[in-house]
This record gives sequence, C-alpha cells and structure tokens, in this order.
Amino acid sequence: MPGRKMWIPIVVVAVALWPMVGWTETAPDDIVGVWLITEDGVPTEKVEVYECGDGFCGRIVWVAAAAEGPALDVKNKKEELRERPLLGLEVMKDFRFDGKDTWRDGRFYAYRKGKTVSPKLTLVDPDHLKIQVKILFVKKSFVWERAADGDGATD
Repeated sequence: MPGRKMWIPIVVVAVALWPMVGWTETAPDDIVGVWLITEDGVPTEKVEVYECGDGFCGRIVWVAAAAEGPALDVKNKKEELRERPLLGLEVMKDFRFDGKDTWRDGRFYAYRKGKTVSPKLTLVDPDHLKIQVKILFVKKSFVWERAADGDGATD
C-alpha cells in the first residue's frame, strides 16, 4: 500500500519533535518560589509562595520603595491594621492544587483594595502564574512572572 509508506516519515518526525513540545505535568509545588508583580511594566512587589499545611500560602518579600516611608496596609478595612507594614505580610492562604495546573479555594488579600478575594491561580508555564479573580459577572486577570533572582532583592 503506497499510502502507508507516506505516513512513516510523518510519524518519525512527530516522535522526534515530541520532547520539544514541552508537554509536562504540573506538580503541586511548581507554584513555590518568588513571583514578581508589575503594574504597567514597573515592578511593585515580590511574593514568595510556600507550602503551608495542606496548601500553599504567600507573603510579600519585597516592595518598591515608597517616597513617604515604608509601605503600609493603609486600605485595610480594620483601622487598627492600617499601620502594619506590607513587607512580610501574608497575602495568600490555603490554596489547593486541583491535580492539573490550577490552585483554588484559597484566600488572597488584595491590599491595594483592602479586600480579600478567592482567585484561581493557573501556571501558564514554569515562569508565569495567571491570577484570575471573578466577582459576580466581572473577571479580572493578571500574570505574575517568576523572579529571576529568586529572592526579594531587585536587579
């Protein structure tokens, strides 16, 4: 059969290229590390994600220098917490891996709004984490980039 011979080179090329496609399974701890957050292309903070209990949490490990002194949690609904520094503040709590590429069911404190939300976190690739928040019928998403230096320092 002439048609069968035609498929052999295609199969050989597909098998040879398969490892280059980058298909890998996401592991629960692939989210662990330091993530850079930018606003309009300007670095604003870094969040370190770590294992905590049966889930994953995150704390701010670097904040861009503010002209008026240390960055504080000024928009917190609780007045007594508005003087606490953002540096070291736990902003993520209890995120659970769904077995595919997403972490859910956690709480995220959005200090710029003074609100706690429950976003879906999706690992787009090893160096990009998509944060998707849905409130009623409105969805907002943004992407964090894995920090190249791995710590709270800036370049």
